[in-house]
Amino acid sequence: MTGLVLAALGLSGIVADTNGEWTCGCEVPRSAKAAVLVPHSVGRVQHPDWAALKPGETYIRCNPGWGMTYRMAAVLNESGDSYAIVQKGAREYVSFLRVRQGTKPGTVLLESGYVPDADDLKRGAALHPFETRVIPFRGGWFAAAQAYREVVRDEPWLKAARARDFGKLRDVAFWFWNRLDSQTVIPPVERFMKDAGVPVALDWYWWHRIPYDTSYPNYWPPREPVADFAAAVKRLNAAGIFCQTYMNGQCWDVDDPSWTDGGEQGVRRRRDGTFPSTAWNRFNNHRLADMCGEAPAFQRRIRALVGKMRELGFDGQYLDCIGNGGYGSCWATNHHHAAGGGSHMVRDFRAYVGDVMRENPGLALCTEDVNESYLDLFTSYIVSSPSYERFEAGKRVDYEQVPVFTAVYHGAAVFFGNFATLGGIPAWDPQWPASERWTEEKDWPRMFPDQFPVEVARGVTWGLQPTTHNFRMENVTDPSCADGYRFMVDTARFYHAHRDWLFDGEMLDPGRLDCARAEVKFLNRGTYTKKGEYSVSTHELPTVFHSVWRSRKGEVAAVVVNWSGEIRKYRLVSSDITGEGALPP
Repeated sequence: MTGLVLAALGLSGIVADTNGEWTCGCEVPRSAKAAVLVPHSVGRVQHPDWAALKPGETYIRCNPGWGMTYRMAAVLNESGDSYAIVQKGAREYVSFLRVRQGTKPGTVLLESGYVPDADDLKRGAALHPFETRVIPFRGGWFAAAQAYREVVRDEPWLKAARARDFGKLRDVAFWFWNRLDSQTVIPPVERFMKDAGVPVALDWYWWHRIPYDTSYPNYWPPREPVADFAAAVKRLNAAGIFCQTYMNGQCWDVDDPSWTDGGEQGVRRRRDGTFPSTAWNRFNNHRLADMCGEAPAFQRRIRALVGKMRELGFDGQYLDCIGNGGYGSCWATNHHHAAGGGSHMVRDFRAYVGDVMRENPGLALCTEDVNESYLDLFTSYIVSSPSYERFEAGKRVDYEQVPVFTAVYHGAAVFFGNFATLGGIPAWDPQWPASERWTEEKDWPRMFPDQFPVEVARGVTWGLQPTTHNFRMENVTDPSCADGYRFMVDTARFYHAHRDWLFDGEMLDPGRLDCARAEVKFLNRGTYTKKGEYSVSTHELPTVFHSVWRSRKGEVAAVVVNWSGEIRKYRLVSSDITGEGALPP
């Protein structure tokens, strides 16, 4: 156990609380308007109402998964020192970070915690198996990212990730997150590739006969005849389109007959012996349960099917949920791991993913959302946070997602994704009740003209390969989609032409960009939104997004994107590059 770095900032010793969790903390100064940087997905800057918090009251707790993809949180003061609390070497452990109102006026308490397993508790020593540091720095989110980048720079797993050859994925200029059978999914991708003249990739959902979020992990046979499915893969291979299919790498359908063949034995259990499950599919209410990292019956099914997909000729395989869900505690008494927290969950999921890799050499594995714990195993990660406003259920957005993760880890894996939908219509599974299908669609592209370009442009400036969701052939021919389609083509060509920076390069301090701001409306409508129901969230945003990059040759470039429908002037000043001009709509 490495314990703590007890620096001059006065980091307290570890205390065991009534929940059996071990925590330590440090009280640091904060200004009246101090922001908090939390490790939610790529990163998020939030603005607490400090006056409303009582002394010692928790503002936020960050747990592994979506809520803590990297092990650092920070308080950002407008002037003077800001402070980051960092866990070094914690990526496999059930650790957490917490930000609380300080016990004294004008302070904030930064805390590091650890959830021990039964073996740790038997030892009786309240120590973390990783270091906790509190680091002072000057600046905002990027300065915090730089401080964290120094902490992880020499990690062997990071060096291994950066040393990989990404093959065809390096040249991908646009991803298509499409669903349903090959005749629905493939033709629009082929058309775009022809129009843009650049390599593309397909992340293929709902290829299986079973309805979405039902009967997992029993995906085979495909939705169309096996011969047609196999021919579709050869068609993609011949066109040079990188392709992977969807499988959930963690969930088993509790209400499927196969559950009795090993589900109960491998499920992740709470302390009281029960297990959580969620009915995502509201049409049949089948419950999906999270499996433990030690679930041999489940993993055998997935491994066998991944091998089948590789034999068919797919370039990659998407394993959903591991990246943002393969964490936490399991209290099962019939598993080999020590009950509780510790490191068993990530360790066992890593072993499972490692088995898939060894059995399928050359197959590029992908999972959901960025994370440190599996960064050296998965080749690519789909990221939903470029579309974060659409999850706010009609609220006004008062926080900002910021690309801390790519500022630290760009080049260690392929990052892509968003929920940007050119036509504004989510995918529909024909196996769902016909009475639930929307029969009257509005002119969504004209009602929400800025949403699509905002979500696509944001990802590019973060260093993600551009992506669109549920792209259909009618999106190519519908006049209301013409501007969005042109933007897709332009973006793909731009990204492909500047891969030396946006794929191979290093993100630099973005500096300051002055431009007009505008209120943007976002359609909040998801896959399972009830017929006729939707909400609208709003967010005031700069009309020009930007980032600054350095290529491996040492060349510095700024990326500036006008996502709006008007000419926009901008002026950029950073420590590495300055510039100004006017961008067309």
